[in-house]
Parts: sequence; structure tokens; C-alpha cells
Amino acid sequence: MTNRKEQDLKDKARKLHFNSLVVDTHADTISRMVDPPSEKITRLFDDPDKAREHYPIEDQGVDLSSRLKDGHLDLPRIFEGGLGVQWWSCFVYSGYIAKKETIDRSFVLIDALKRFEKMHPEQIGIALTAEECREMVKQGKHAVVPCIEGGHAINDNLAVLRQYWDLGVRYITLTHFNTNNWADSSTDAAKNNGLSLFGVEVVKEMNKLGMVVDVSHVSDKTFWDTLEVVNKPLMASHSSSWEICKHPRNMKDDMLKAVATNGGVVCVNFYPGFVGEELRVANENLENQMWEEIDDLERMAKRSPSGHFDKSPEYLASEKQNIRNRYNIIRKDLPLPTLSDVVDHIDHIVKVAGIDHVGLGSDFDGIPEGPVGLEDCTKFPSITEELMRRGYADGDIQKILGLNTMRVMEENVGK
Repeated sequence: MTNRKEQDLKDKARKLHFNSLVVDTHADTISRMVDPPSEKITRLFDDPDKAREHYPIEDQGVDLSSRLKDGHLDLPRIFEGGLGVQWWSCFVYSGYIAKKETIDRSFVLIDALKRFEKMHPEQIGIALTAEECREMVKQGKHAVVPCIEGGHAINDNLAVLRQYWDLGVRYITLTHFNTNNWADSSTDAAKNNGLSLFGVEVVKEMNKLGMVVDVSHVSDKTFWDTLEVVNKPLMASHSSSWEICKHPRNMKDDMLKAVATNGGVVCVNFYPGFVGEELRVANENLENQMWEEIDDLERMAKRSPSGHFDKSPEYLASEKQNIRNRYNIIRKDLPLPTLSDVVDHIDHIVKVAGIDHVGLGSDFDGIPEGPVGLEDCTKFPSITEELMRRGYADGDIQKILGLNTMRVMEENVGK
């Protein structure tokens, strides 16, 4: 393509992008408003006792109204990327389950989002229907749709589910990386054989309320069980194609076809480990090597005579952490997939499920980094450009950017 034609394509793509309703169905940005900056802590929030020490009434997080040097979303970058609608996820760490503080954590995040709206009413607004989303974008605002990641947040209580709906939650991801008491996760041991009888009631109640059922993170069996129960289009808010990258978090072709039959939508995840097969395999190999070293260390501690090896728990814990740190450094040097690889997933889902059943679900601020070319939300116009370069018609690009997810929202929530 000549320089002139390339520039014409870029100009046309940019014009289309900023005249389209662009929707991202999953970002974990709310946590950044309440959690201490990451450099102050490690992932301590799996431990509620430690988390409580770091959670005063006032927020310790960042100010999302200003442009930040890190992370993936803030208000200036949202508008720069032409992101009209963002489903903002209230992510509840699994460590809160044992303490039965999942509801507390959810309320902290929902409250933070609502206070943020009140502080910046001229820039953002909480939208609870597809029509409200469209109206806010017309007004030049960023529309925010609250959602919850992890069905354990309902604390096994349908009354809590209904209260979340009243607070504005418009989808719940049935599981996270952990299996809960009523639905099995794709990345944890099964204990419900998919969806339990109570899980069936959860899905039915979500349909009754109009809350979108989100099947990202669930096991294959949970997915198929859910599909038998739902009577409205479902959503995979941040999942990609297993055929391209064989991570258990991704969706196989028969699942993609089933979502299409259901009328739902699969929103492509940007996390490099779910996008690039080479990276997934490399990470898996490094993970196996790391655990082999840790196992060797434990065996040596058991077999060595007293006095020949420091067997103290403190020493072993320190050495294990050193091993993990060393492998984390190696992982950081692995080449990342690119924007083109993300669009390959879109291509594949379009081929298998059809143009009406694919969207965008970045997982921004829930992932350490995006692919090359999709480093943060300012890069959303690059997706439009790449789709146009691959020959997609303008109307089909607009479906992928947001119209498909708005349709699913409307068919669940109503207008």
C-alpha cells in the first residue's frame, strides 16, 4: 500500500471509529480507585486480614480524572481512545470468601464508582440500559455500566443478587479463577459437575431480573449447563478463541457456535497469555520448570541430614520466593503478541460464530500489560484501522466495536 493510500485508510478508520459507539465489556479499573498503588503492596488482597489493614474509609487509590503514567484507563485516555461505553467490573478477590466479606468488597467498589460519577458528572454517567448508554455518548459523556466479576460475590444468596441489580449491576461473571459453591471455573478443580441446582436458580434469577449472564471464566461443563438454562442472550465478557490460543480460559469452536445460536456475544480478551499461543506455551513451560525447582528444594530439605541444610520454614519460604522472582524476570523478557494477533481472534470468531456475535472485552487494569499496539485504551482506534485494513465493511466494524454488545444488553435489560 502506498503512503498516500495508507494515510487515506488511517483517516477513514479514525473518522469511522470516532463516529461509532465503541464498547468495552470488561475492565477492572474501579479497584485502582480504592486499592493502594501496586508499588506499595504485592497481591495481599487474597488475604482479607492484610487487606483490611490497607482499607481505611478514604480511598488510597489513584485519581482517574487525571492522565496516569501507568494502568490502562483514566478519563483523559478514555476520551482520547474514543471509548464510549465501559463495563466497569467490581472484582472481588477470592480471599474474601472465607471471611464472608465478598459483599463488603463489592459495596466498596460500587460505592467508589458512584462517588466518582458524582465528582465528574460532566464527563461520565452510570448507564443502566442500552438507551442510556447511547444518550450519554451523544452528550459527549463516557457511559459506565457496573458489573461484578465472580459469582462468589453474591455469597450464595439470591437476595444479595437482587440487591446488586438494584444498585445497578448489569452482569455478573458466574465464576472467576476459583470454583465457587454453585459453578465450576475453567481454572480450578470442579466440585459441582458444572452448574449446581442452586447455580441453575442463580441463572434463572439473573434472566428474570434482566441481568446479563456472563460465562467468561467458567468451565466447559458450566458453560453447557448454563446454556440449557438461559432464556436470553448471554455474554462472554472477556474471552478469546481456544482454537488460536489453547488456554482453558478461551472458548472452543463448538462453544462459539452455541453462543451464536443463543444470540449472545463473545468479547475478545486482550491479555497476552490468552492471545498468543507461543507465549502461552512458553509460560506453561516456565511454570513447570519453576515448580520442579521448588519441589527439588522441598525434597532436599526432607532428605538432608540435620545440620547439612537449613530446614527452617523461614529459609524455605525465602528460597521459594527467590525461585519465583527469578522466573518472573524471565517471563518479562518473553515476546508479547500484537494487535494483529488480537484481530486474528476476532477474525476467527466471526468465521465460526458470525459477525453479529463478537465484541471487545479488553480486561484492562486486570492484566499486567496489553499486547504490542494495544498498550492502553488510547489504542482502540488501531483495532478499527486493522479491521478496515482486513476488508471489513464499515457496518460490520461498528457491530464489532459495540453494536453487538449493545444488542445483547438491550435484549436482557430492556430499552
